[in-house]
Amino acid sequence: MSSKPAPRAPAGVNVQWLDGAPPTAVPTGNTFGIPWPQGAVDRTTPFSATAKSGGGVPIQTWPLAYWPDGSLKWTGHAIGADSLDVVGSGIKIAPDTPTEPASPVSVVTGGDGSIKMSTGKFSATFAPSGSTTLISSLSLSGNNLAQNGQLIVQLQNAIDPELSAMSSSAANGTVVQPPTIQRMLGRADSVMVEQSGPVRGVVKITGKYTTGVAGGHDDFLPFTIRFYLAAGGTSLRAVHFFIFDGDQFKDFIKGLGFQFSTPMTDVLQDRHVRFLNTLPPTPTGSPVPPSQPPIPGVWGEPIRVVSGLRRDATAAVLDPQFNGLPTPDVSTWPTTVSSELDMLAVWSDYSLQQLSSEYFQIFKRTDKGDAASWLRATGSGFGRRAAGLGYVGGARGGGVVFAIKGRIHFWQGAPRSLDIRGAGTDTATTTLWAYSPHAPAMDMRHYDTVPHGLDLAYEDVGDPDPNPIGVGRSYEFSLQLFSATPSRQTLSQLAVVHTKIPQLVSTPEFYASQKLFGGRWNLPDTSTTGAAALEKRKSDLLDFYVAEPDQRQFYGFWNYGDIMHTYDQTRHDWRYDVGGYAWDNGELSSDLWLWMSFLRTGRADVFRMAHAMTRHLSEVDFHHIGPFAGLGSRHNVSHWGDGAKEARVSGSTLKRPFYYLTTDELVGDLMDYSLQADQTIMTWDPLRKVFPPPPPQGPGRLRIGPDWTTLAGNWFTKWERTNDTTWRDRIKTGMSDIGGFTYGLFTGNGCAVGWNADTAHLVDEGGEGAGSYSLVMIFGGGEFLMEAMDLITDEPAFDAAWLDFCRLYNGSDADKIARYGKVIPSKDFPQYYAKLQAYAGERLQDTSIKQAAWNIINNNTVGVWAPVQNIGGTDVLNPITEIPNLGTNDAGQLSLSEYAVLAIAPELAPNTFDAIPFGHLHKNDWDASTAAEVDVGDEEQAREKILDSLHKKKRRSASWRSLLCFQGNPL
Repeated sequence: MSSKPAPRAPAGVNVQWLDGAPPTAVPTGNTFGIPWPQGAVDRTTPFSATAKSGGGVPIQTWPLAYWPDGSLKWTGHAIGADSLDVVGSGIKIAPDTPTEPASPVSVVTGGDGSIKMSTGKFSATFAPSGSTTLISSLSLSGNNLAQNGQLIVQLQNAIDPELSAMSSSAANGTVVQPPTIQRMLGRADSVMVEQSGPVRGVVKITGKYTTGVAGGHDDFLPFTIRFYLAAGGTSLRAVHFFIFDGDQFKDFIKGLGFQFSTPMTDVLQDRHVRFLNTLPPTPTGSPVPPSQPPIPGVWGEPIRVVSGLRRDATAAVLDPQFNGLPTPDVSTWPTTVSSELDMLAVWSDYSLQQLSSEYFQIFKRTDKGDAASWLRATGSGFGRRAAGLGYVGGARGGGVVFAIKGRIHFWQGAPRSLDIRGAGTDTATTTLWAYSPHAPAMDMRHYDTVPHGLDLAYEDVGDPDPNPIGVGRSYEFSLQLFSATPSRQTLSQLAVVHTKIPQLVSTPEFYASQKLFGGRWNLPDTSTTGAAALEKRKSDLLDFYVAEPDQRQFYGFWNYGDIMHTYDQTRHDWRYDVGGYAWDNGELSSDLWLWMSFLRTGRADVFRMAHAMTRHLSEVDFHHIGPFAGLGSRHNVSHWGDGAKEARVSGSTLKRPFYYLTTDELVGDLMDYSLQADQTIMTWDPLRKVFPPPPPQGPGRLRIGPDWTTLAGNWFTKWERTNDTTWRDRIKTGMSDIGGFTYGLFTGNGCAVGWNADTAHLVDEGGEGAGSYSLVMIFGGGEFLMEAMDLITDEPAFDAAWLDFCRLYNGSDADKIARYGKVIPSKDFPQYYAKLQAYAGERLQDTSIKQAAWNIINNNTVGVWAPVQNIGGTDVLNPITEIPNLGTNDAGQLSLSEYAVLAIAPELAPNTFDAIPFGHLHKNDWDASTAAEVDVGDEEQAREKILDSLHKKKRRSASWRSLLCFQGNPL
């Protein structure tokens, strides 16, 4: 029901590398998504890829989403590992017959259920279901170089003993009993082929971890692992995801990773181990000359070292050994060395340990195993941030380049480690630890045993108590085979690719032309001085947030990808230890803010931050199974600690940019998990702490927003991904009900209505006007409905109610009385709702409404921050930069509102933008827009600055204050 013009079908779509220059390699290929206008491309249409040079690039295509008419909305595409030379800086995708790859992927299923993927000289064989060996073998040119690939978890039955505390209280002679640790392997319960070439092969395995013995721990930690192979490739990529379903008080993970073995056939002096560093930082003010670009460093040693001896082995031996090349036959060596060669140490075991984001250390041990001590690689075997990439193998027999990371970097998910055992024997065993056994056992308990309350700590703990059941985490690894030890330069180049994900994307201009995700955003607009000032403010804010995870060390296995909710100006730190002010958990659509910022700017740093945040939100802050299945957790000190289990945190619509731009299958899986929220919300009524049980005609309860809008967004996502109208009909059922309500989207006390998960019907419970409606559309619901109403055009009653809401939320009391016969309390957060006001002006073709939205944005003071400041001296442990009183709620939601108003009404952008006198900003001004416990007088003063039309205000009733601060409603 939109009047905006339909996008035109492009003759072809250009894509280029996210970072500008092409990567040095794409060992596992690359995948990306392309949007198409409605009706432009039939689902049977083939696609081709053409390089700028005119050469054809082999490409594989599959559907990601459909328009209601069945035409393609998004397509996924893959290029091979051997296409980079032709791809160059970019390619054009267009309807046509694709070029066939020279070394295509073939996938064959054996009679025993095993699966073999190959590209000719490289092959990977997967064991059938029921096995705890997932990868039977990896071979190159017929040589088996890796085998017995297994998922491993080490499970501890108690926390690590706190020895330092015992020293002062324990009796002399006290014996400390260590916890017991069980080894468990991932058992494949299902092995299936998802894609079978010719450019990309995908094998999906699901299962659980098991001890395989009677009396062992019950099978647990359901997992999904996908293996990817690209045409022309010799590298196997894997993405592993597990869900925690254990007992947080008994099950402590003491190591989680993937293990494989490598035959070692070379003589000891020709066997090699390599570990890689990340790119060194460029010193400030000291640009690196173009002739000396920074490259990752290499720590490399042979299993038997012949350099540094009392007798010189000569350069003829030392140089090839250092470079990983075959050494000359021992008979040609100086006899002073060769005669006692067998007396030299055999360094068989190695360990790289990155136990924090800021330091790693390499250790090694001789072939005597536990009978000998570990030796720290003193001198050069340490660094700040390891690449997570290494090699084990021989100069003649070849070996494996292995790499692991938490989907972006190795060190960001610390504690991690890389362990090699037995390199001095016939078989080396390598373990890629996503969670290192060298670190304390993983403790998933809450940070305290008692709640700390909403009024002071902004924390909603209890009913339910903190429980991590259902949360998950992913990591990825790759195994690349080489027929000989690769050069240090080759390894360094692979480390760059491993730590800086190559990604093909299109341009902001193209994305904007396709009106993606509702289309109420545009490219940065500097056509007026006012718009330019606003854009500068937005860009500066992004700069700060992109740098903040590194400055504040927002890293760790469960933490990386998230940011903090609110800043503590007194301590010059985020409120990491204060209840609901700590981890943000995507509150007020901070992920959508980042994705919209990327789409309109094309910034690679913003893409990667949005990438990491979506990973985190869709895995850690989301209960995929268990009692809260389909719901997420509100912001808290611990990611799953808050008692507010909400659909808004786990909603699918906010994950769509990630999924469609990258084609990531795991995110596709996780979006499906959100569909469970329909039923789960029947048990966990978000209003249960402040309202009596819902009337039987419900028989459940939810709020139209953000609950129903989130559920409808989940159905919308499933509808477009499958073209199954069952999901559309659930949306239309609710729309029809809302359209029939007397008060439309203002129905109910704070939008509370009855809910029937089986039928998707909503029931008017009454109570309209008794509470505020400020939370209804600020968790992505507004953006979703702006998009949905462009497609669902046969629900006129709902559309009218929707436009009334957008028009009247910031409207005058007189306008509300004229429409509803009474005043509806909807004056909170007018700056957030300015986007919907501008949208109403667009739809109704009413310039005055759009101008009113601009007036709010132009006069708003809430969420407008002072410039970045430098803090040092004794006020902080380390010098920092900060934005005083910063709040992520306002940073994200205000940015989204400003983006929309700029896009909808660019012609009304002011020639000047009202500068905010920062000295007048109260330190709690951000709380005026986000925290219920702020003094009402302060909040009203902030509102007065924004809405000139406001009349006499009343103090919120106690019921409204509780409505904002209870289970499910607190921001």
